[in-house]
Amino acid sequence: MEIRQVSDSVAIYSDGQRLQVIHNLGDEFILDFDFQIEEVVNIDDLTTHVVGDIVPIFKVSGYCSRSGEDMYRLKWAIRQFEIFEQYLNDYQTELVEWLGNLGGEDV
Repeated sequence: MEIRQVSDSVAIYSDGQRLQVIHNLGDEFILDFDFQIEEVVNIDDLTTHVVGDIVPIFKVSGYCSRSGEDMYRLKWAIRQFEIFEQYLNDYQTELVEWLGNLGGEDV
């Protein structure tokens, strides 16, 4: 079991089987990521390679009014998503290795 803190409100958790995003932004906000695999071709020698990429996901699943507390919470959630997105970009290689090593030895 491992937890990596992304910000005060967001962390990435591993139970050894999968990676999960945990946050305290509220139930109406979905903050997650997806692992996408793409096949690319090296044009120098025409060989194909599989490249993995972690893509952030942000959704609002409930009603959020345009005034008061809801607007503040939405702005805060968007700011946390920006921090999360930057974290995924900065640590892309390390996170892909962590994903590939689930169920194995600790990275």
